[in-house]
Amino acid sequence: MGESAILKTLAGIVGGENALSGAWAEAYSVGGVAPRMVLFPGTVEEVSEIMKAATRDSLSVLPMGSNTKRGLGDAPARADIALSVKRLGRILEHESADLVATAECGMTLAALQEGLGGKGQFLPVDPPHVKEGATLGGIIASNDSGPERLRYGTTRELLIGMKAVRADGTVFNGGAKVVKNVAGYDLPKLFVGSLGTLGILVEATFRLYPVPEYSRTCMAGFGSLEDSQAAVHALLNSDVVMTSLEHLTPALAVAAAERAGIPAKRGRYHLAVRIANVEKAVRDQMEHVRGILKNHGAEASVFEGDVENSFWSGIREFPGGASEEGRAVLKAGVVISEVPSVFKVIEMLREGGVEALASARAGNGMVMIELGGDDHALAGAIDSLRMVAESGGGTLVINDAPPGVKSAAGVWGDLGSAYGLMKRIKSGYDPLDILNPGRLV
Repeated sequence: MGESAILKTLAGIVGGENALSGAWAEAYSVGGVAPRMVLFPGTVEEVSEIMKAATRDSLSVLPMGSNTKRGLGDAPARADIALSVKRLGRILEHESADLVATAECGMTLAALQEGLGGKGQFLPVDPPHVKEGATLGGIIASNDSGPERLRYGTTRELLIGMKAVRADGTVFNGGAKVVKNVAGYDLPKLFVGSLGTLGILVEATFRLYPVPEYSRTCMAGFGSLEDSQAAVHALLNSDVVMTSLEHLTPALAVAAAERAGIPAKRGRYHLAVRIANVEKAVRDQMEHVRGILKNHGAEASVFEGDVENSFWSGIREFPGGASEEGRAVLKAGVVISEVPSVFKVIEMLREGGVEALASARAGNGMVMIELGGDDHALAGAIDSLRMVAESGGGTLVINDAPPGVKSAAGVWGDLGSAYGLMKRIKSGYDPLDILNPGRLV
């Protein structure tokens, strides 16, 4: 069968109105590589038929939802089909009494939260790109999270069941639709962070939480990095139940505060603490937080309502934006006590002329970083930051950067013994290497 006939057959599976090709497909590029055709299946059966055809004709497939993660990972080695599940956008079950919901993976997180909100419940993940249409499947595949990870955990911990379509078109289920499930292999966890290389995620079941009654945030600037880190440890060792604890470098603290319309002193490291619970508990614990911060030389300003939501929206979306020349977005994972080491490199880079901002999830050691400069400067800066992260047993990944920077610095860093294991898992699920080939390590 010729190429045009193959593409025509694929378009026939979803209907001509749900298939794009030529210049229309360029908007669905990944890492600068444009697919020959974009397909929008409307059922799990259509996804299965597409994958069967792709396997039969050895066509590469780029799974996606709204393609908000297009800069993550290496550029795919080849791109025949982009398969978007964004038409699979329904809540299938919501057992509010059990705090569990099942939804199709093309559903946006924003739409899911709206649907759950009627019962006073929500899925407590707060990744970036929500306003751009981040989908459940993309959030799972990238293992994205945000500031509320401190209180509620990661996507990996909230995902209890899933349905996926393998490279050969086989449909399989993993996990369960109840929270207390202890039998068998926990396959859903394997797909978290797999970046679409093991299968097409089509349905997911999550553990939910009640929407908090009340929320307040305090923000405080410190005379030194050492003082702010000491306050972090004091807060983590207290009995305060924090929703979020963010540690901001001086330049980012001022920018984030100005956007939200709250005060922030220049030249100071800042902590932002959010508590969401019943109102009395929030007020009582916030006073405790202010006392801890004061003991470490900081006066906290407290805010709530629209100002609070605006502030945390900015933190959640940082660094945000798509890839562009002269800019790199990184994510480091280090032990909590090593966050200051990363911040010190950030300040060293700024003194050397590289634009550098950082925000740390201070309770778990995840550091979001934005760099600005030419390709040579960016690659050098990434090497410096990665050296510090890996020397303490951590990691540093490029979330988005120009192709030349990715090539020079490497997207993933040293994977050690994990690389061999990942290759074996990939070959077991996708022996022909047609799902996102070359994108993940």
